[in-house]
Amino acid sequence: MIFCKVCGEALNLFETRDEEICYACLRKDIKQARPAPVRETGAMDFLSEALLAHEEDKLVVRSPEGWILWSAPASETHNLGAILARAGRIHAIRKKRQK
Repeated sequence: MIFCKVCGEALNLFETRDEEICYACLRKDIKQARPAPVRETGAMDFLSEALLAHEEDKLVVRSPEGWILWSAPASETHNLGAILARAGRIHAIRKKRQK
């Protein structure tokens, strides 16, 4: 019988003879080695609180402060990437002016 060099438990049948550490210890090592996700603070953080609304036949993106960051006719199709980029740029400009 072969035992794990970390915890001392017997290696199970699925582990090969060349392995010296059991799967449970390997999983623990992987979880500890994996860094926790870091939330990056950036210019687009306001989007988690921004509102998208349909007002008077227009789509409108409003910041948490109430600023209109983007608007366009609701009858047209719009690229989400372009909307977010434009809203982010306008929000950055307004934040600068506010300071």
